[in-house]
Amino acid sequence: MKSRRLDRRASFTAQSCAAQRAAETLQPPDRRLLDDPYSRYFIRSPLLRVCLIHPLAARAFIELLKSVFGAAGHFFLVLRARYTDDVLEAVINDGVDQVVLLGAGFDTTSLRRAADSPVTIFEVDAPPTQADKRAVMERLQPGEGNHHIVWVPCDFEHDALREKLLDSGFDPTRPSLIIWLGVTAYLTREALDATLADLAAVCAPGSRLVFDYLDTSVVAGDSTSARARLWTQAAARFGEPYLTGLTAADADALLASHGFTCEAHLTTFELLQHYAPTYVNRSPADGRAAITTAQRR
Repeated sequence: MKSRRLDRRASFTAQSCAAQRAAETLQPPDRRLLDDPYSRYFIRSPLLRVCLIHPLAARAFIELLKSVFGAAGHFFLVLRARYTDDVLEAVINDGVDQVVLLGAGFDTTSLRRAADSPVTIFEVDAPPTQADKRAVMERLQPGEGNHHIVWVPCDFEHDALREKLLDSGFDPTRPSLIIWLGVTAYLTREALDATLADLAAVCAPGSRLVFDYLDTSVVAGDSTSARARLWTQAAARFGEPYLTGLTAADADALLASHGFTCEAHLTTFELLQHYAPTYVNRSPADGRAAITTAQRR
């Protein structure tokens, strides 16, 4: 089997994503699309830190990214987090009390989720990445502030995800929510299959899965969008090339083969229609990325 690696170490690409969420957070409340006050603490790059020294610098950073890579890229990145937060709230209201952040990287859900909530959050990532993140989180929420987090170090090259989760106290008899963002495009198709097979083995019926993906044309580098092609080139330049793209039909078939039923595919345009309709005309209809929710049958 080819690599099952989900390591999202502290690369410039990962930091850039965190910086975009942080920059959006610094915008005025009436135009802010996401409130994520913790992302900034995971950024080490001096260049990116400078972009966050003032709201005006943050606005200039956002506008620069939009001008180079297109507005859709920034909108998708911040709104996928917003959408996932809403899914999280909905499943908690339905009684779900287990959440898995798969390939957690710099996702700040564990920090933004109140420590006194009844939810246990399993942070799953490669040991080096997780050690760096844990050190930052323990400075931000020392002592008992992180009692709702279970750290699951997992070397995805050698460890079985399902075994690591079960050994960490994950209960396969209770429904859960799996959050898997910013990862699938960097995996082989074999790795996608293997990971979904592991999830199918441990997720009780009724469990939910949220993940995002890039369109096959973007991954292949032959998108009709010049800015989408820049995405692909930039990922390769930073040593994290895209490996697998999906269409909505591909995602449906992949999920079905592992016992999941797709509930929704949302593109940037559809996310904007829901969260920020006034921005719709500023971002042309764009299908280069989508976020999907699915349920375990």
